[in-house]
Amino acid sequence: MTLARTTGLLFVLAASIAGFVVGACGTDGENGKDGQQGIPGPAGPAGAPGANGATGDAGSGTSALGGACTKPCHTFNGVVDQWRFSNHSHPQNNQIGGGPCGNCHAIDGLQNRLANNSQVLPDSGAPTDVPKGHINYRAGNGTVQEIGYGGASVIGRIHCVTCHDFNPTNDPHATGKYVAGQAPLRVPGGPSDQAFIETSPTDAGPVTGEGLAYGVANTCIFCHKSRKDVTYYVSTTSNNAITSYRWGPHEGPQTDLYTGKGAFEFVGKAYGNSEHVTLAKKCVSCHMPPAADNDNVPDHSMKPSLKTCTTGTGCHTQYTGTTFDVLGGQTTVRKALTEMQDALNTAGYITRSEVSPYVALTDEDLADGQFQLDLAKPGSSLTPAQAGALYDYFLIARGKDFGAHNPRYTKQVLYDSIEVIKGAPPTSGLSRPQ
Repeated sequence: MTLARTTGLLFVLAASIAGFVVGACGTDGENGKDGQQGIPGPAGPAGAPGANGATGDAGSGTSALGGACTKPCHTFNGVVDQWRFSNHSHPQNNQIGGGPCGNCHAIDGLQNRLANNSQVLPDSGAPTDVPKGHINYRAGNGTVQEIGYGGASVIGRIHCVTCHDFNPTNDPHATGKYVAGQAPLRVPGGPSDQAFIETSPTDAGPVTGEGLAYGVANTCIFCHKSRKDVTYYVSTTSNNAITSYRWGPHEGPQTDLYTGKGAFEFVGKAYGNSEHVTLAKKCVSCHMPPAADNDNVPDHSMKPSLKTCTTGTGCHTQYTGTTFDVLGGQTTVRKALTEMQDALNTAGYITRSEVSPYVALTDEDLADGQFQLDLAKPGSSLTPAQAGALYDYFLIARGKDFGAHNPRYTKQVLYDSIEVIKGAPPTSGLSRPQ
């Protein structure tokens, strides 16, 4: 390239650059997008303390709800949490329908019974003392029946309002406060108030049941019983045909054992009670002791307290165990139940089948200790004594306390039942208390 040509190109480039620098400015472009926020800097020093607020008004001694959890219900280990750990809170595994189940399993079962709102068979006799918990009555055809549930629930559910008479005037959710005694029990529990179990004094008269004045435990009696009036249920004049695997007392018949009144009692035998029936609040004394960490409101988990046995009542003060097998009583009853179960199975009276063929218990069944799972084997025809013994076995097995509620009565009844079925005294170590 010649010098002249190179010089010309440099001149043109310089001129272009010069034109760019000195040319007129264009219009402003649009703003760019905001960048990401930077990392926050360190906190500054704390400010000076503010002035004290005004003194509040004196409290009223009640717990204002105001959306906050309050005693005794909605705190940690409060009534609601305790209830959730109880068997009452578990879904009730039944469809209530129009039968008797709702009398105990419906959320308003007690409410309807107390209002004498029950269903009975057409052309039947009138039930007596329904508002006091009695559910058996003699129908027009002479048979003993149970009142039907008179409410509208279809799913089993037990809640606060089942036992407690909450209404707009005393419900803390409506009033905004709670004071002691604000949740009265629906079932009357005064000194002369009675609740009935299904055990009539004699089969020669009307179906009356028997009234018990158990104070606050009257509520327990309304449901925790056999549902069968053993006086009429087990015939003492003819053989008893077992036609259903459901034959026998309903589950949870604790009252029948605790009171020492609900078992089939054999002719010529004497029966008595343990000291447990003398407890001031009966069932409540052991199952609902005051919860010290919840303002001494009764414990709604319903789990029995061993402390009540050792220190609360002054009875078993020397006992240092951690279970309710006081003096080996429960161990003795378990062994006797095992002996009775084996004898009944050998005789062909029990099964765990709910459909035909009703097979006998297997070796595994006999070894699992789940006596409450045993059912009556349909097809048998039992003498009064045999039927009574089978009834008593189910009563004790379904009570699931192994004699803890009433050791003396339980052992007496179990001893006599084994003797009837085996034709000889028990060999498991059970002796008959006097």
